[in-house]
Amino acid sequence: MNLRTAFQTGLRAARANLLPGLLLQALMLCFLAAYLLHDGTYAFLTRVGEVRQEMSYGFSLATYIVSGALFPELLRIVFFQKGRLLRANLWNFLTAAPLWAGLGMLVDFFYRCQNDWFGTGNAWQIVAAKVLVDQFLYSPFLANPITNAYLAFRASGLNAATAREVFSWNFFVEKMVPTQIAGWAVWIPGVCLVYFMPPLLQLPTAVLIQCFWVLLLTTLHERESGE
Repeated sequence: MNLRTAFQTGLRAARANLLPGLLLQALMLCFLAAYLLHDGTYAFLTRVGEVRQEMSYGFSLATYIVSGALFPELLRIVFFQKGRLLRANLWNFLTAAPLWAGLGMLVDFFYRCQNDWFGTGNAWQIVAAKVLVDQFLYSPFLANPITNAYLAFRASGLNAATAREVFSWNFFVEKMVPTQIAGWAVWIPGVCLVYFMPPLLQLPTAVLIQCFWVLLLTTLHERESGE
């Protein structure tokens, strides 16, 4: 696969995710409206922010394991396996948990850095700067490579020989480029909402968006597998 084909693959994936992405963005707008206009939601999220401050990196570790590793397997068991727990579910969870735990703490650290670099307000200039750094530096050069490399090792049964493939040009154009393009279609609007929120609510907001996205991805993946 050449670079042009990789971009075309990514664009096809983005188009395939268009309707789920629009649904996710509608849910994000509802969440923002509830935070701004509903006193109960505001009070609840304020308490969530206090818990996040108390737990520090423990909050990001636990919530990302739940949203990225546990939640998808629960969805598969309840909706696609008729409540039957399979050995594959346990394997999927145990091998996904380290990835999401690490990514959760990495995201937490990155959000703290963004607030130090650009400030903690939600003026459009601050939000725009954070979104640009997030989606065009952090995501393509750190989060995306880590995620794709780990998933490749997982798919190979944690075979160390996969390292050669991960650092190859083919891996870059076949995995990383399409994933990044498809991800931009969803996460650029998502991180706009994240960086609009106060610092203590940025990580909980990202976790909430990730839960919605995992729900959509799991449903689409299982439906396509069935077909």
